[in-house]
Amino acid sequence: MLNKITKWLSETPDFTSFRINRLKEFDIKNMKDHLETQSHELGVKQIPNTYLLKEDCLIIEKWPENVILEKSKNGVIVDVSCAIAVLRGAHVFAPGVLALPTSCKLNERVDVYGDLDRQCKRGLKVPYEGRKMYVGTGYLKMQRYQLFDNGVQPSGIAIHMLLPASRLPVINESIYPEGHILLQNLPSIVVGWVLNAKPDEHILDMCAAPGNKTTHLAEMSNNQAHIIALDKTKQKIDRISKNLDAHGITCVKVFPFNSEKCYTDSEGEINEPPFPLNSFDKVLLDAPCSGLGQRPQLANNITPKMLQSYKHVQRKLFEAAIKALKVDGILVYSTCTITEEENERMVAWVLEKHPNMQLVPAEPLLGGPGLPNVGLSNEQRIMVQRFGPENDPLRQVDDIYKNSIGFFIAKFIKK
Repeated sequence: MLNKITKWLSETPDFTSFRINRLKEFDIKNMKDHLETQSHELGVKQIPNTYLLKEDCLIIEKWPENVILEKSKNGVIVDVSCAIAVLRGAHVFAPGVLALPTSCKLNERVDVYGDLDRQCKRGLKVPYEGRKMYVGTGYLKMQRYQLFDNGVQPSGIAIHMLLPASRLPVINESIYPEGHILLQNLPSIVVGWVLNAKPDEHILDMCAAPGNKTTHLAEMSNNQAHIIALDKTKQKIDRISKNLDAHGITCVKVFPFNSEKCYTDSEGEINEPPFPLNSFDKVLLDAPCSGLGQRPQLANNITPKMLQSYKHVQRKLFEAAIKALKVDGILVYSTCTITEEENERMVAWVLEKHPNMQLVPAEPLLGGPGLPNVGLSNEQRIMVQRFGPENDPLRQVDDIYKNSIGFFIAKFIKK
């Protein structure tokens, strides 16, 4: 099973998912026209399958198997983060470029390789001898002096990607006006469906940056819920605010605040943190986690000590969430990781430590059940959802939900 999960994590999902802002107009034709343009660049007649999974979720599948490109004679080295972004359908932006041959000319076809060893020196002119992985082919849009010789951090698109090795379409939100659509992993969209924000509800988003799930909750409530979004630093809060403005959302208040201390025993109104006990109808705890569900994973340097640290933070956040939640209120917990400690065992800890918290089905149940033999009964496993490659007779899962990222969702009611 470990080998299966490791292989799955190293692969790129077979589709790109966008969340659609239901507060704004959306025309799927714009996306299809963009893909039509790409099909001409690639010399193929068909475009990838494109469809609405729900009214707020757009799915675009990868190009068919017969869409391939011959390798070029020039190889460009990019850092691992850039390589991952390319495999997910992004262009190569200037800061990610590490090495570019001196012979490369503008608008020339180049092959892009990720530096798996993380040893390539920025500005390298000779061929890189470390481990590298081919991630796609595109057209060079910046020269060496623009990337390495001007003494400042370069910006802009350095390589206009034609086809990633994953065959995902090269696509982003810029096809539509800002705030109309958002690149978002499918399980992250499912979190919003599980919480199901409604008008006039008081909702706390505890670890909200960059605000993608926050905006989804606001849009689901038709911009009529009362949402508080917290994160630790002003920088993160500014990013949330920018996201809210782009999406045309006015029902969210943001505060730079440590959510571990978001409650107080004093009485008062829900104006600013810390909040009185039993204040919120719903709480979203999209917890800081080890992030080991992200795909593709080309390299990972997380240590056992770092892995062990997350559960302690998550438990503190749970304690605060439970205090801030009203009786009969709903708490949704999610992570983008695959570890038992941060997922099933965290749910088991909550149920043991807080008998007033009742586990309920995290509907719509689209991911698989929780893992067996890690603290949850079969009855409890069927209530949570784990997104991954596992097959479990407790619940069959559609392929689209098995082929996104590793993710976990649980839902509780406070009694």
